[in-house]
Amino acid sequence: MMQEAQDNLLKAQRRMKKYADKGRRPLEFQVRDKVMLKLTPQIWRKFRSESVHRGLIPKYDGPFEVVKRVGIVAYKLKLPEKLQIHPTVHVSFLKPYHRDEQDPARNEARCAPPTVMVQFDHEMDRILNKKVTSNVKGGNMITYYLVKWKGAAETKTSWEKVSTLWQFEKEVKAFKDTLPTRTSASSGGGGLLGALLVASDGMRNKAAWAALG
Repeated sequence: MMQEAQDNLLKAQRRMKKYADKGRRPLEFQVRDKVMLKLTPQIWRKFRSESVHRGLIPKYDGPFEVVKRVGIVAYKLKLPEKLQIHPTVHVSFLKPYHRDEQDPARNEARCAPPTVMVQFDHEMDRILNKKVTSNVKGGNMITYYLVKWKGAAETKTSWEKVSTLWQFEKEVKAFKDTLPTRTSASSGGGGLLGALLVASDGMRNKAAWAALG
C-alpha cells in the first residue's frame, strides 16, 4: 500500500508538471460530487474476473463519491473495499459523472450494480449459448452466457457471468425470449423448422466449444 502511494505521488508530480507546461487548469470537484474513475491496468487487475475476455478493456467505472480534496490536483474517493487501492487519486484519472435527467430509467439501466465492477467498451453482437454452474465454495448456481462480440472473429467468443452483462440488458432479454422456441424444438415440436433450429444450434455450439478448447 505504501509503495503504491509513493508511485501515485510520483505520477501526480509528473502530471502537475504536464499541466503547468501546457498552461491548463486541471478539473475541479466538490465534496460529494460523483466522478468516474479511469481503470488503469493496475486497478483493473484488482478485480478482474477470469471470465472476462482479455481483449475487452474497460475504460471507466463508477460513479464514486468525492470525500475530500487532497492538495491541488488529487481527490480522495469513497471506493469499495474490494478494490484494495489507495483512495487518493490524481485528477487526471477522473472525469465528471453526468446523470441523464431527461431519462432517469436510462441511468438505472446503465449504472452497474454495487457489487459489479466491470464495464465493456466493445459492443455485443449476440449471445450464443447459456450454461449454469455450481459455485464450489458456496454451492450457489452461477449463470454464464457465451458472447459473440461485434468486430471480433467468429472464434473469439467468451463466457461471461450474467452479473457482468449489466450493459447488455436488452441482448440478454432477447436471448431469453428465444429459449421457449429452443425448448419446444428440442422436445420434438416445430416440425421441419424445429429440426433445423436444433441442427443449427448444435453446429454453432460445437464450433464455439471447439474454439474455446
